[in-house]
Amino acid sequence: MLAARGDTWETRVGDRVRIATRYTIEVLVDGVPAVGEELARLLEAVEEAGSLSAAARRLGIPYSRAWDLVARAERLLGRPLLARTRGGASRGGARLTPLAKEILAAYRSARERLEKLLGPIEAPRLPAHEPGLVVAHSSDPLLEAVLEHLRSSGARLDAVCTGSGLALAMLSLGEADAACMHLYDPAGGSYNLPYLERSWVENPVLLGGYLRQLVLALRPGLETRYKSLKEALEAIRRGKLVVAARNRGSGTALRLFHLLGTAPPRTVGPASTHEEAALLVATGRADAALVVRAAAERYGLPWLHAVWERYECYTTRPREEAARPLAEALSSDWLRRLIETHPGYRLLEEPPGSPAGSPA
Repeated sequence: MLAARGDTWETRVGDRVRIATRYTIEVLVDGVPAVGEELARLLEAVEEAGSLSAAARRLGIPYSRAWDLVARAERLLGRPLLARTRGGASRGGARLTPLAKEILAAYRSARERLEKLLGPIEAPRLPAHEPGLVVAHSSDPLLEAVLEHLRSSGARLDAVCTGSGLALAMLSLGEADAACMHLYDPAGGSYNLPYLERSWVENPVLLGGYLRQLVLALRPGLETRYKSLKEALEAIRRGKLVVAARNRGSGTALRLFHLLGTAPPRTVGPASTHEEAALLVATGRADAALVVRAAAERYGLPWLHAVWERYECYTTRPREEAARPLAEALSSDWLRRLIETHPGYRLLEEPPGSPAGSPA
């Protein structure tokens, strides 16, 4: 279904008022307004350029904006709009799914009908967008500080918070220059490398990383009932506690599954970041959440130590030069000083410990 909306707006210049009518096209799928003009133009660019990153450059928008437009629509529709293909030395490719082609055909039909009434409609010209370093990553407050530090230093950077699984997929498809993740392999008791070896990533290069503390944050008051991680996990298995679920592809969701030995029976969410998961607990919508310690302490939540894990950033050999700014930031004295002032983080060369108990 199509909806053409006419919106009025006015501007005042001195004592005069200009009034005009603006028409926009919106495509509804099963009654859901899923695709507006910006996304339709992006789909057209993907069809012409053959990749999401090339389409973003053509439209003059950051890659992270393009990714977000597609991801939001796919969440609303529950179906994919792009079928992605493996990259290589150049960015990965993408093609429209049959659903996306139908949506784009409906959009073009509506645009043609509008042009018959109003005359040619020209899309606004956008400045060329120089592609920057594309970092796909799992949610982590410390990494976000690193990325902001890079931006403030003048680095051109597009960061996309996708979760560990999708970050690895983006690296393997050539849609990202670097992927930052924490995927635990219980068979070997190691992180990330087993997943890189099983994926399409060729010649992975470790850029750097650190250790971070995962804790089970509890709704205030529950710390008197559950004094150990073992007790709290058993309560989750039995459905006594509601857990803040994480987004699809989350390494933390996978780690909780490994700790429990099963999926939690009662959940709310999903939350796309550690802060969102902690907020669900702080507002009483969830009883517990597996989060980084920094997120639990931000909301003053009691917590139980779960595990120290490796959070690492990887690139591929063809992208190593593009990812150099991230590698330099991860090995800098600036990061070392930052870690020293952030409880719940440690340098990789430091042996992890197991803090006893939880803060009051």
